Parts: sequence; C-alpha cells; structure tokens
Amino acid sequence: MNILAFDIGASSGRAIIGKYDGKKLTLEEVHRFTNGTTKIREHLYWNIAHLYSEIQTGIKKAQTVCKISSLGIDTWGVDGAFIGANDTLLALPYGYREFSPENMEECINKFGAAELYGKTGIQFLPFNTIFQLYKHKKDDNPLLKIAERFLFMPDYLRFLLTGEKQTEYTIASTGQLLDPHTRNWNPELFEKIGVPMEMMGKIVESGTFCGTVDGTNIKTVTVAGHDTGSAVVSVPADNSKENWAWMSSGTWSVMGIETKEPIVFEKGRAENFSNEGGAYGTIRFCKNIMGMWLEQECRRIWREENKNYSFAEMKEMVMNSPTNGPVIDTRDLRFMLPDNMIEEIQSACKESNQKVPQAEGEILRCVYESLATAYKQTLNEIISVSGRKIEKLHLVGGGSQNEMLNQMTADLCGVTVEAGPIEGTAIGNLLVQLIANGELKDMDEARQLVKASFPTTIYQPK
Repeated sequence: MNILAFDIGASSGRAIIGKYDGKKLTLEEVHRFTNGTTKIREHLYWNIAHLYSEIQTGIKKAQTVCKISSLGIDTWGVDGAFIGANDTLLALPYGYREFSPENMEECINKFGAAELYGKTGIQFLPFNTIFQLYKHKKDDNPLLKIAERFLFMPDYLRFLLTGEKQTEYTIASTGQLLDPHTRNWNPELFEKIGVPMEMMGKIVESGTFCGTVDGTNIKTVTVAGHDTGSAVVSVPADNSKENWAWMSSGTWSVMGIETKEPIVFEKGRAENFSNEGGAYGTIRFCKNIMGMWLEQECRRIWREENKNYSFAEMKEMVMNSPTNGPVIDTRDLRFMLPDNMIEEIQSACKESNQKVPQAEGEILRCVYESLATAYKQTLNEIISVSGRKIEKLHLVGGGSQNEMLNQMTADLCGVTVEAGPIEGTAIGNLLVQLIANGELKDMDEARQLVKASFPTTIYQPK
C-alpha cells in the first residue's frame, strides 16, 4: 500500500510517500516547500492559499510516482481559519506568535488559574486558542459575528481538498477548550469568553475517514492532526519492557509521557504541564520547551550578516568553545519572539550575572547546554508529578540528528537516550493511515513496524 503524508511545520512542509510491503515501511519525499507568517498592518498571518497550492503540487507529484490510496495532514497546533456562509474563508488565519503573554494573563485572571487548568489540564501558553478567541472577543473582531465555523489548520486544509468539515481530537486538544475527561468541548469555557461553541463543530478521533480528494480516488484520513501527536505515534517503545518518556525535537521541543487518563491536579498546574489528546485513547502529558528555535534564530541573524554557517561548521564552533558556560532558561517566554535572539540571550546572561557569550560558538554552546538543562528539569518534573520511574528517553524528529545535544541530554538527565526516527512526525502520520486502512492492527503493532523499518542511535550517559 502506498500512502501520502503532508507534514507541515511553522517554517516548512513536506509531502512524503509511505510504501508498505507488509514487513517494512519506506519513505520517499516527493515535495518540499516553505512556510511562515507574513506581517500585514502589525498582524501576523499564515498564507493559507500558498499551503493549499503546495499540497496540490505534492499530490500531483506523488501520483506520478505510484498509486496513492490515502493521505493525511498534520500541522502545528492552536491556529485555525474562520469560515462563513457558503464555506467562505473570512480572513487569513492568524499566526500564533501574534498573541501576547499579557493577553493570556488577562484571560487567566478572568477565569482563575486553578479553575481554568482544572477544566482543561492544558499548559498555559500565550497562543492557546482560548486566549486567541478571548482577544478577538475583547477587540470586537467582526470575524466572531459572521463566522459559522472555526477549523484548525490541518482540518481546514483537508476541507479544501474534500469539502468535508471535521475537527480531529488531537489538534482540538491543543486549544485549551476541551474537557480532558469527556474528550469534548467544555461549554462553560465558551460561555465565559462569550464565543458560541457551535462554531467549533463535532470532534472525531484520529484514524477517521473523511471523504476523498476532489477529482481523485484518494481517501483522506484524520491522522493525529497535531504534529506532536503524530510524532508520538512513531516512538519505537515497548510498554511491556521499558519505562519511557518521549521528546519530539524540532523548532519546539515537547517532552512528556503517554498515559491513558489525564493527570489534572495542583502539581500539574504548578509545573505547567499539558494533558493533550493522543491517538487511540491516549493522553500526552507533556510540556513545551523552546527547542531549536533559538539556534534557528541565531543562524538567521548570522545569515543576514553574510555569515552562512553550515550545521557542520556550527557543530565545530560548539566543540571548540569552553564547556560549562552560561545557562539561560529556554522555557522563558522572552525567547518566543525577541527582536534579536542573540542579543536576548546575551541580556539574559548579563541579568543573571553570568559571563556573556560573544563568539558564535559560545552563543551556540550556551543554547545547547541551556536546552539540555531544560530537558533535565522537565524530565525531573515529569517524574515528580507522575510518580513514574523513567529509564529511557525516546527522542524523535529532526532535532534527533543533533548528536552533541543528544549526548549532553543523556549526560545531564542520567538516562539512556534513543534518538530516532528522524522523520517521526511523517511516520506517525503514515502509521495512523495504515491502521485506518486495516494494514496494521493497533499502535503497538505500528511501533513494532517502526523498529523494523528505521534505525535509531543509543546515547548512554557518561
């Protein structure tokens, strides 16, 4: 069976064919495209027409390679599109970095932090959909008055292909609008912010068929629409043999454990953890960490200065820089969208009375050692809140290629780190499609397929 995954992140997207022969899954990337927000009159928007066009191109390219049975789309969380009468797109979707910590605090104060966390079990982040809707209501945004439907990004892109409007569970859970126990919308939250709940639509589970792509016989599947949800499906873990945590590493790093029931109590709120929806009845008890965004922003600034460092050159810089240098709190929201990431890192070091890194290698080592420290802190919090003993950290996604950071993480966390698969999100997307198509029985069988198909690298603490 040949199936197609669209894995779209905040900076790029890919179309990847998954070829399953009954024993192994192989990947073939057929299309890659850019993504990003555009600033228009002081607001950040996603270019949804560009993404739709690139998805159409990806489908056409895939069809020249082989017959495609189904496709699935995963993206980042929280953002979405407002749809009006006659299925009209009312405006470009807002980008999540549009929404401020001050707006979040104002909304939290309206609810009370304990009450809001108790109703949702979701980590407080400025861009959660509930805080977006609160801002739109406060600003009297006319979209709320004429919108008939709000669809999260993967759901809206799938709608453009099929004309069907479903809201998939994992992507819906990122918005901080669900009851984690009923796995459905919480009406009290919508009533309090003054937004009609009917606008959100009915929730369906991962692995649901939802129409065919117009003009083709390609079925569409609601894979775990949140990219982290798809990534966790790809973790090559064995629940019967190991106590494990997972981390999806990319622009954002997200670390957590897989549970059957949400962990919603005071310690979870105090440590700001999320109980996000997972595929097939699971919960992702997890926390967002700033991730490789810091390195990406530093590299962007250097490129603007005509310093086009390769990743190999950057690795060499770090290796030649002193160890045990300054450490910043990469979970601090000050690093979410600073005017200049390098200057922000330097300011944070100065404010904490640490040596201020100057050379490129010193700045990168500060980023790496700070991320590894944040991973250690987060893992310790997971152990404390959940009561679990963690012996292995499964690391999936593009960040799993960073050998130096992986070893630092193993050393600081004091656990075995198993890195891979690199294409975890796309693989998880494909696995849900294989289960939906009856090729695999369940997630345990899917993870066995990952082990058989993709290599991993083990890092032992030194």
